[in-house]
Amino acid sequence: MRTLALPKSDADRIADLERENAKLQRINKVLMDRVERSMDFQGGAFSLFQTAIVLENKIRERTLEVERALHKLEDSNRDLARAKELAETMRTRLFEAIESVNEGFALFDSADRLVLCNRKYLSYWPGVADRIQAGIRFSELVAMVASADGVCDPPPDLWLRERMEHRHDMRGVFINQLADGRWIQVNERRTRDGGVVGVYTDITDIKEDEARRRESEQAEKTALMLLNDQLQQAKAQADQANLSKTRFIAAASHDLLQPLNAARLFVSALSDLEQPGASGELVENVDLALASVEDLLSALLDISKLDAGAVTPEVTDFPLRGVLLPLATEYAAIAAERGIRLRVVASGSVVRSDMRLLRRIVQNFLSNALRYVQGGRVVVGCRRCAEGLRIEVWDNGPGIPADKITEIFQEFRRLDTPVTHGRDRGIGLGLAIVERVARMLDHPITVRSTLGKGSVFAVTVPRGAERRATRPLCAPAPRPLTDRLAGTSVLVLDNEPAVVAGMEALLRGWSCHVVSAMSGDQALIRLAAMERLPDLLIADYHLDDGALGVNEVTRLRAACGRNLPAILITANRTPELADEAKAADCLVLNKPVKPAQLRAVMSGLVG
Repeated sequence: MRTLALPKSDADRIADLERENAKLQRINKVLMDRVERSMDFQGGAFSLFQTAIVLENKIRERTLEVERALHKLEDSNRDLARAKELAETMRTRLFEAIESVNEGFALFDSADRLVLCNRKYLSYWPGVADRIQAGIRFSELVAMVASADGVCDPPPDLWLRERMEHRHDMRGVFINQLADGRWIQVNERRTRDGGVVGVYTDITDIKEDEARRRESEQAEKTALMLLNDQLQQAKAQADQANLSKTRFIAAASHDLLQPLNAARLFVSALSDLEQPGASGELVENVDLALASVEDLLSALLDISKLDAGAVTPEVTDFPLRGVLLPLATEYAAIAAERGIRLRVVASGSVVRSDMRLLRRIVQNFLSNALRYVQGGRVVVGCRRCAEGLRIEVWDNGPGIPADKITEIFQEFRRLDTPVTHGRDRGIGLGLAIVERVARMLDHPITVRSTLGKGSVFAVTVPRGAERRATRPLCAPAPRPLTDRLAGTSVLVLDNEPAVVAGMEALLRGWSCHVVSAMSGDQALIRLAAMERLPDLLIADYHLDDGALGVNEVTRLRAACGRNLPAILITANRTPELADEAKAADCLVLNKPVKPAQLRAVMSGLVG
């Protein structure tokens, strides 16, 4: 323990009293000497008696004063002794308290000299601890520490400058790392008399915990970055796998759809001919099987494109009638064949969506309703709502159990509900496609159903900008499709012999005049030999040697000197091809071609 000497005020007081006592004794001695000399020279009994009395009184007075002074001195000595004892007790207790704390403690006076400190404080400066004595100035102490390389962070020179700056303003705490690796936090404040009291706390454990935590957080960040890289790689691989899957399915679908297309054409041609009972039934069964294969391939191709992100919505504002009216026409014959009353309520509202994809959603709703309704009714209509326009398809079919509503949107999930026609059993992908398309367009799908009473499937679409309506032109009543195609001259261009043969059989069954070619050059030769120009061109999109049907149509039109109506048949369902066909003023039919659809399109073009 380093301390300074006790204050000297009490000792000075004792010395003063002792000097006063000595002075009184000298005065007494002088007076006695004077009395004795007076008696020697003057004599006289009375005078001696009188003098003795006076002297006695004075001596008594002086004696009393001395006694009082001595009593005061004794009281002062006792007080001083008690004060010394109390001070020593307090100092001892103070020292014990300071030594008992876990932190280093140092007290400096107003001149910034060390008054006292504890051993913990000295333990922080082992290189100079023996030179730290009471009375040393703070500036000298820290200079010794810096010279002895007592700290390592910050470096000694920088530490000395920063330590003196902090001592000057005492803002916040001062943290430094000692040479032995320990970390010290210094908290200082001014005392009332201008001194400084400092508490030095060992925060090594806290710093080590912080270091471990930081190391753990690097480690975690590194792990997260590595995991993120792995996820990115996995995502890239998954995307590539999806893309490869889409390309494979597209290629496989094209290769499969070619013979399937030919088979459907042959079967349709056979079904148009009168067949004996057994043969007719076989033709119908073959047609059902081919239709199932066609639906499966088309659905798989759509699912793969949606999952791979290969479908990009083209959002525009368009009248909803452009979706509903064609569906009403397309499904009217199917509904009538099955004894279902189909009603499509026209709407003049304009919506904002992808027209082709929205049509796919409503088409799936409608085909599902017609599949499960037995001799009932199906209604398609619209309702305005806060979110836009809700397109609803109502049916009075068997309904869907509440616990199965979510399940029906999963792939290959079909309910055990009887269908009205074997052809429309379905493969369980229609609503899965609807769910993906609606999610991509951000169009909410809702389903309400009651067992035994029917269901309502709905999609909500944002409203678009209204356009000024134009008055429709009056059109004459259409003739029956079969009559409309009779005598129509058609030039067919396809590189597959089976498809050409199937198309010829189908078209001739509709009383059409057919000329076929397997290449563009051959088509030009056949065109030159025809007695009259064809009424219609039907061309496959992908031909041999990289030739494209859209380009061959352009060549044939140029040879004819007129813009002949043209139909492109392809298994390619990309928006780019659709745009290319539209730019060339060609209609597109996807393989495998549905004979009824082909007949309707041909009738519209030649009509």
